[in-house]
Amino acid sequence: MQKIQVFCDFDGTITTRDTVDILLTELADPAWEEIEEEWVQGKIGSRECMSRQVPLIRGGWSKVREILDELQISEGFVEFVDWCKDRLIPVAVVSDGLDRVIQYVLDKHRIRVDRIFANNLEESESGEFSLHFSARPRLMGCQSGVCKCQIAGPAGGYQTIRVVIGDGRSDFCWSKEADLLFAKSKLINYCVEQGIGHNPFETFFEVKDSLHMVSHGRYEGIVFNKPAVVQPALNQAPFIVQP
Repeated sequence: MQKIQVFCDFDGTITTRDTVDILLTELADPAWEEIEEEWVQGKIGSRECMSRQVPLIRGGWSKVREILDELQISEGFVEFVDWCKDRLIPVAVVSDGLDRVIQYVLDKHRIRVDRIFANNLEESESGEFSLHFSARPRLMGCQSGVCKCQIAGPAGGYQTIRVVIGDGRSDFCWSKEADLLFAKSKLINYCVEQGIGHNPFETFFEVKDSLHMVSHGRYEGIVFNKPAVVQPALNQAPFIVQP
């Protein structure tokens, strides 16, 4: 029997804007832009980039919270999580962003997911920020703070269909490993260039409707990134979900 497991990016996917970009633009010393340019040019990875940028954010958590309070959640995400919860489908948020930011935004909107994987944001007594990274093993050559491929793991065989949802550069690597991929923004362009099977979406209502079809053995218009992994499902629809 097959199960469905959802892995979802946060910035630009669950939220309408990238929280790290907003905080840097609004609160950080302008030096963050020079560091960003190094990352854009490929001179440094996102792990080094963020470890140097985050300490430049000024104002402490109170200022960060003011900005986050204005942030919007992507349309349909609340309903999508509720739908998954009703069907015992686990949802993990996997982000190369900031764990405290993610938790705050989800709590504000009363959203409960099963797991959050992100970089650890810490604040000193004087209000200065620092970033700490997980000790979890990472794939060789990974320069991200969070190794998304390692978290999603290898293909689930016939046991679990791994659903990945993302939008940007931090999702490029694990887009190749997803069994069923939902993409928007820059990730769509990357998938087209690389020939990666994907399902474009604008709102989480579309993702919910697609997974509803899959869970009931209907695959019209659904693109599987790794059809060999889910072939039994295409024939028998042996998913474990509640009706």
